[in-house]
Amino acid sequence: MYFFFSDESMHNIYITGGKYDYIGQLAQMIYSTIISQILQIILNFLSMTDIIYYQIKEILKEKNIEKKKYLFLIKCIKYKIIIFYSFSFLLFLFFWYLISAFCAVYENTQKIFITDSISSFIMGLIYPFVLYLIPAGLRIISLKAKEKKNLKYLYFISDKIPFF
Repeated sequence: MYFFFSDESMHNIYITGGKYDYIGQLAQMIYSTIISQILQIILNFLSMTDIIYYQIKEILKEKNIEKKKYLFLIKCIKYKIIIFYSFSFLLFLFFWYLISAFCAVYENTQKIFITDSISSFIMGLIYPFVLYLIPAGLRIISLKAKEKKNLKYLYFISDKIPFF
């Protein structure tokens, strides 16, 4: 959210006398939600080890255990977890420093910054509900009308929407 506090938004805060303009901040909240979703996709990629786990499970079921492949998969899991925690830690440090510096320099905008942050957080909580209600509605419509063959595409679209 800090990245969207530009000189123009600071000037608007000054002009309005420090009053909170929700409509004016809506675009900033949408941008921050999109950026946070992109970061979440990256972190999910780094933390998901289920495919590797199933590969290890298949290797262990075989009578001839390929030790090289097994050790390689274990190393992949270790590296993914190390990179995940390192990346998360660096992000936390970066945002902690950024928010601390911003609040120390711009003391008069702390309330607006906190309000924007909370609003963006709430939008980030509501976003998944909207994202998953739309495909569920499309599936219900397509499954209720099984005899209509053109609605199978509606089911296909509903399967592709929640890629986050």
